Amino acid sequence: MNTNTDFILEHPPINIKNNCSFDKLYNIDSCNVSVIWIIYDKRKKLIINKGLSRPCGFNHRKISIHAEQKAIEYCRSNNSRNYEIYIWRYSKAGDIKHKYSCTACTKLAKKYNYSNRIFTFENGCKCSAIIENPPLSLCYQIKD
Repeated sequence: MNTNTDFILEHPPINIKNNCSFDKLYNIDSCNVSVIWIIYDKRKKLIINKGLSRPCGFNHRKISIHAEQKAIEYCRSNNSRNYEIYIWRYSKAGDIKHKYSCTACTKLAKKYNYSNRIFTFENGCKCSAIIENPPLSLCYQIKD
Protein backbone atom coordinates (compact mmCIF):
# COMPACT_ATOMS: atom_id res chain seq x y z
CA MET A 1 0.00 0.00 0.00
CA ASN A 2 2.91 2.36 0.69
CA THR A 3 3.42 4.18 -2.60
CA ASN A 4 6.58 6.04 -1.57
CA THR A 5 9.68 4.08 -0.57
CA ASP A 6 12.01 7.08 -0.13
CA PHE A 7 11.54 7.16 3.65
CA ILE A 8 11.09 4.91 6.65
CA LEU A 9 7.90 5.09 8.69
CA GLU A 10 8.36 6.21 12.27
CA HIS A 11 7.69 3.40 14.75
CA PRO A 12 5.60 3.93 17.87
CA PRO A 13 7.73 4.94 20.88
CA ILE A 14 6.91 1.85 22.95
CA ASN A 15 8.99 -1.23 23.72
CA ILE A 16 7.90 -3.88 21.19
CA LYS A 17 9.49 -7.34 21.27
CA ASN A 18 7.92 -8.72 18.09
CA ASN A 19 9.05 -7.43 14.72
CA CYS A 20 6.08 -5.49 13.39
CA SER A 21 5.92 -3.51 10.17
CA PHE A 22 3.38 -0.75 9.55
CA ASP A 23 4.24 -0.34 5.85
CA LYS A 24 1.10 -2.15 4.70
CA LEU A 25 -1.09 0.14 6.81
CA TYR A 26 0.35 3.34 5.33
CA ASN A 27 -0.86 4.99 2.13
CA ILE A 28 0.29 8.48 1.21
CA ASP A 29 -3.09 9.24 -0.38
CA SER A 30 -5.17 8.44 2.71
CA CYS A 31 -2.81 9.10 5.62
CA ASN A 32 -4.64 12.31 6.60
CA VAL A 33 -7.85 10.38 7.32
CA SER A 34 -6.77 6.80 8.07
CA VAL A 35 -6.20 6.07 11.74
CA ILE A 36 -3.94 3.16 12.69
CA TRP A 37 -4.73 1.09 15.77
CA ILE A 38 -2.74 -1.56 17.58
CA ILE A 39 -3.52 -3.84 20.48
CA TYR A 40 -0.44 -4.00 22.70
CA ASP A 41 0.10 -6.54 25.48
CA LYS A 42 1.91 -4.41 28.05
CA ARG A 43 3.05 -7.41 30.11
CA LYS A 44 4.51 -9.41 27.19
CA LYS A 45 5.46 -6.27 25.21
CA LEU A 46 3.93 -7.67 22.01
CA ILE A 47 1.65 -6.24 19.38
CA ILE A 48 -1.30 -8.63 19.36
CA ASN A 49 -3.29 -7.11 16.49
CA LYS A 50 -3.33 -4.03 14.28
CA GLY A 51 -5.49 -2.37 11.68
CA LEU A 52 -6.99 0.80 10.22
CA SER A 53 -10.16 2.76 10.58
CA ARG A 54 -12.22 2.19 7.47
CA PRO A 55 -14.95 3.86 5.42
CA CYS A 56 -18.29 2.07 5.14
CA GLY A 57 -19.60 3.46 1.87
CA PHE A 58 -22.94 4.91 0.88
CA ASN A 59 -25.30 2.08 1.85
CA HIS A 60 -24.50 2.06 5.55
CA ARG A 61 -25.94 3.87 8.53
CA LYS A 62 -22.46 5.02 9.55
CA ILE A 63 -19.89 6.70 7.33
CA SER A 64 -16.92 4.90 8.89
CA ILE A 65 -15.79 2.46 11.54
CA HIS A 66 -13.32 4.21 13.82
CA ALA A 67 -10.04 2.69 14.96
CA GLU A 68 -11.15 2.75 18.59
CA GLN A 69 -14.32 0.84 17.73
CA LYS A 70 -12.38 -1.93 15.99
CA ALA A 71 -9.80 -2.13 18.77
CA ILE A 72 -12.35 -2.19 21.61
CA GLU A 73 -14.31 -4.87 19.75
CA TYR A 74 -11.15 -7.00 19.52
CA CYS A 75 -10.25 -6.47 23.19
CA ARG A 76 -13.74 -7.31 24.41
CA SER A 77 -13.81 -10.56 22.43
CA ASN A 78 -10.35 -11.58 23.71
CA ASN A 79 -10.83 -10.37 27.31
CA SER A 80 -7.34 -9.46 28.52
CA ARG A 81 -6.57 -6.88 31.20
CA ASN A 82 -3.04 -6.50 29.88
CA TYR A 83 -4.08 -5.02 26.53
CA GLU A 84 -3.63 -1.36 25.70
CA ILE A 85 -4.94 0.35 22.58
CA TYR A 86 -2.81 2.82 20.65
CA ILE A 87 -4.12 5.05 17.86
CA TRP A 88 -2.33 7.49 15.57
CA ARG A 89 -2.05 8.83 12.05
CA TYR A 90 0.98 9.15 9.84
CA SER A 91 1.98 12.35 8.10
CA LYS A 92 2.78 12.25 4.40
CA ALA A 93 6.46 12.11 5.41
CA GLY A 94 5.85 9.00 7.57
CA ASP A 95 6.01 10.72 10.96
CA ILE A 96 3.56 9.81 13.74
CA LYS A 97 0.80 12.35 14.37
CA HIS A 98 -1.35 12.24 17.50
CA LYS A 99 -5.02 11.27 17.21
CA TYR A 100 -7.51 11.93 19.98
CA SER A 101 -10.77 10.03 20.27
CA CYS A 102 -13.91 11.75 18.99
CA THR A 103 -17.03 12.27 21.08
CA ALA A 104 -18.63 8.95 20.06
CA CYS A 105 -15.46 6.91 20.68
CA THR A 106 -14.92 8.61 24.03
CA LYS A 107 -18.45 7.57 25.07
CA LEU A 108 -17.77 4.02 23.83
CA ALA A 109 -14.50 3.83 25.77
CA LYS A 110 -16.20 5.04 28.95
CA LYS A 111 -19.10 2.62 28.48
CA TYR A 112 -16.75 -0.39 28.38
CA ASN A 113 -14.20 0.98 30.90
CA TYR A 114 -11.41 1.49 28.36
CA SER A 115 -10.82 5.19 29.14
CA ASN A 116 -7.49 4.44 30.83
CA ARG A 117 -6.32 2.02 28.13
CA ILE A 118 -6.53 4.07 24.90
CA PHE A 119 -3.42 6.07 24.03
CA THR A 120 -1.87 8.13 21.28
CA PHE A 121 1.62 9.58 20.81
CA GLU A 122 2.56 13.23 21.07
CA ASN A 123 6.12 14.56 20.80
CA GLY A 124 7.50 11.03 21.04
CA CYS A 125 5.61 10.20 24.25
CA LYS A 126 2.60 8.08 25.11
CA CYS A 127 -0.45 10.09 26.23
CA SER A 128 -4.15 9.45 26.72
CA ALA A 129 -6.29 9.58 23.58
CA ILE A 130 -9.34 10.29 25.75
CA ILE A 131 -9.55 14.02 26.44
CA GLU A 132 -12.04 16.43 27.94
CA ASN A 133 -14.23 18.08 25.32
CA PRO A 134 -13.35 15.62 22.54
CA PRO A 135 -13.61 16.81 18.95
CA LEU A 136 -16.55 16.01 16.73
CA SER A 137 -15.87 13.16 14.32
CA LEU A 138 -14.61 14.26 10.89
CA CYS A 139 -17.65 12.69 9.19
CA TYR A 140 -19.99 14.93 11.19
CA GLN A 141 -17.87 17.98 10.41
CA ILE A 142 -18.20 17.16 6.71
CA LYS A 143 -22.00 16.67 6.97
CA ASP A 144 -22.48 20.10 8.57
